[in-house]
Amino acid sequence: MDDQARFLGCFLKCQDDIRAFLGSIVRDRHTCDDLLQEVALTLWQKFGEYDPARPFGAWARGIAAKKVLQSFEKSKKLPVVLSPETIEAILEAYNQTEPESGAMHSALETCLKQLPDRSRNLVSLRYEKTLKLGQIARAMESTLDAVHKALARIRGALRKCIEEQLAAG
Repeated sequence: MDDQARFLGCFLKCQDDIRAFLGSIVRDRHTCDDLLQEVALTLWQKFGEYDPARPFGAWARGIAAKKVLQSFEKSKKLPVVLSPETIEAILEAYNQTEPESGAMHSALETCLKQLPDRSRNLVSLRYEKTLKLGQIARAMESTLDAVHKALARIRGALRKCIEEQLAAG
């Protein structure tokens, strides 16, 4: 696998997490989107320096934190809502959850594979394609209430399955 494919695989897995991290610090959505683009570019440029023994998400969030601080320094018009120490504390909190998320992600993948095809399709429409419940109801020729209840049941089943997987593993 070449560097570009490895980078894309790593980045796409944690892109939402990086966006959430940035959003926890920067309240303006457009600024957050701009920072995410800067972070992605920097990650790509520095990918050769990435140590695969470390979690990619932790490395990426570290770079994101630096980008936020640089952004605050460059743009005096942006109010600095959080101190550098607070940003560092948020980064540390995200990083402390990283090791757990690997096992949880693996358990989720296992549990998703065990779902019936219709349930997996429903989860895909909601969480991968990010369709709204009404859109899913129309696509599946169902009612909004039925989709809502089905997703609630599926989430419950997944939660139970993940808990069992984590307890066993």
